[in-house]
Amino acid sequence: MSVPANSLRIVAVVNPISGGGASKQQWPAVAAALASEGASDVRVVESESSEHATEVAAESARSGALTVAVGGDGHVRDVAEGVLTVGGARMGIAAAGRGNDLVRHLGLPKDPAAIAAVLTGDTTRRIDVLDVRRPDGVTTIAVGNVYAGLDSEATELINSLRWMGPAAYRVAPVMAAVRWKPIRVSITVDGEVRESLAHMVVMANSGDYGHGLRMVPSASVDSGVIEVLLLRGDRSKYRLARLMKQAQTGSHVSRREVEFLSGTSITMTSDRPVPVYADGDYLSEAPVTITVRPRVLPIAVS
Repeated sequence: MSVPANSLRIVAVVNPISGGGASKQQWPAVAAALASEGASDVRVVESESSEHATEVAAESARSGALTVAVGGDGHVRDVAEGVLTVGGARMGIAAAGRGNDLVRHLGLPKDPAAIAAVLTGDTTRRIDVLDVRRPDGVTTIAVGNVYAGLDSEATELINSLRWMGPAAYRVAPVMAAVRWKPIRVSITVDGEVRESLAHMVVMANSGDYGHGLRMVPSASVDSGVIEVLLLRGDRSKYRLARLMKQAQTGSHVSRREVEFLSGTSITMTSDRPVPVYADGDYLSEAPVTITVRPRVLPIAVS
């Protein structure tokens, strides 16, 4: 059963730079589809920064509107942070980023008419949210994944190569690998400590990132646990290209250097400064502590 379109209030928070400006093309098409179904109470706000997106989303949630994040994974996180200030407030997603990995994980459509149908529908999936405490004591959230190591350094390169579009997701890891040296990490999972030389550590809610890589196939956004992938650094970094190829299907999980842990509270430290990223955006350097809030964010789904 769908919500009567003429009674639905929507606030679309549009990131104007998502997907190289794709959001500015995507939302008008979705809005046209909504209008054809009779939805007339639709407000559009272009975000000026991550903080502004969060503020607008919080205001929208307080008003009782359906808050729609129009952008990529990082923008979804910013909007979710605002929506979460109102318990039980519902949000939607209109994919308009480069990776759109959370959309892929949730099985959400990218076609404007299909997005409009989801937004006017009444099907909801309540997903987990990760709380990430940085070294300065500030806590932020992640809805997809938190990661550190070679992949976080590759993400820094990806963000500097936005002009390349999706090709950056293939070029940047190779460039990052050339200068990469493994880090020694300590990972505390629900009080138990695991120390290892590592190429990367992924603390996953969705497990999908990197423009379609299934890095942690066992992860699910409503499992109530954090799945951790530890890619040990005891094998050559030059074997990683093959691993990333396998990660497109998730078949890398059987490799000897891949180890999995899971829990509800994860602390990661490293022997040298390493950037920590969440949903494609820089958070801080290690150490970080991550906990899970189970099924707190209602998302409109197919």
